[in-house]
Amino acid sequence: MKRLVPIVIFLALLVACSRDTGPARGRGPLPVRVQELRSETVEQVVEVSGPLAGMEEVTISAEVDGRVERIVADLGDEVQMGAPLVRLDATELRLQAARAESEYLESLARLGIEDEELDAFDPNAQADVRRTRADLEEARRNLERGEELLSRNLLAVGEVDALRTRVRIAEAAYQQALESARSTYALARGRRAALALARKKVRDATITSPIRGVVAKRLVALGEFVRAGQAVAVVVMTDPLKLQAEVPERYVGRILPGMEVEISAAGSPGHRGKVSRVGPLVSGSSRTFPVEALFEKPAEHLRPGVFASGVIRLGTQEKVFPVPETAISSVAGVHKVFVLKDGAARERPVTILRKRGGDALVQGPLEDGEALILTGIARLYDGAQVKVDSTSGDSRAEEGS
Repeated sequence: MKRLVPIVIFLALLVACSRDTGPARGRGPLPVRVQELRSETVEQVVEVSGPLAGMEEVTISAEVDGRVERIVADLGDEVQMGAPLVRLDATELRLQAARAESEYLESLARLGIEDEELDAFDPNAQADVRRTRADLEEARRNLERGEELLSRNLLAVGEVDALRTRVRIAEAAYQQALESARSTYALARGRRAALALARKKVRDATITSPIRGVVAKRLVALGEFVRAGQAVAVVVMTDPLKLQAEVPERYVGRILPGMEVEISAAGSPGHRGKVSRVGPLVSGSSRTFPVEALFEKPAEHLRPGVFASGVIRLGTQEKVFPVPETAISSVAGVHKVFVLKDGAARERPVTILRKRGGDALVQGPLEDGEALILTGIARLYDGAQVKVDSTSGDSRAEEGS
């Protein structure tokens, strides 16, 4: 019997707790405060927010090995496209270029031409080729005369055979000279390319900016040895600035390039720009699509990385209901409010468009004059019995209005 006493006490406490928790079902009407709904017609806008970014941000890397000889542009310096950022020691590169030039000039001398004549080079005009071709032509004439004399029995067969051998030797010499000229020509072209590459490496020792902008980071130190491919600086284009934001899918087809965008950033409002790009795809997870806006000639205090928030103006009007945020029930991304109807709370799904002070501007199946329930939201459900709390002093809406 003693063992049953703790069990009985536990069950009694459990029943008592269950009576004190849960929604107000079967406990009589729940006292609530209400507010009369009044719609407003406002300009239709879409809220956007996010960090500002430069139009372009480029990490510049070295294209050749070398030791940093000079830092030309440092953190915060404005640079133009093609302006030098860092200079590397190019002594060894210049020597390599000089050697490549010497080898190229040697190939030109062997061909007997100047640099500007290389592309129009004709191997048949080369001296050795001309000489061996003349020898071949002479050997062929001699053979023709010898065969004519042989036909008259004025020349021995052995002598004609010797003339034929001389023709074959002359043909081989001519072919060899022609192949040698072509080989020398190919070598000259290769050495010209090597010279161009060596000269490019000398130029690459001066690392330049590919865009107009501001140096955002300097990544090397004076005297440091850098390798090809190593980042040396970051340059960001600060005019124009861009804002990339995600917009709910309900605005697909309604936001177009050229629409006005107004943002506040760094505590300063009223910065205007225009929509520049609209993404074609809606994210399957967030149900949003990307929008990009550009802000030309931004104010001095607007910098890449500054957080901005604002609106895209759609150029139309829409009907909304201002509702206190505390009167909205949100569960798993689904928003709803409750209105008082015939002594019961009635659920109304709503879409939150944007915030305005302590209110949210919403749209949904609401009507002007309905009584919006303000309190006890967590304990309400569709059909819950409620009554207006007369002690609150709020008599703007009556039950059943």
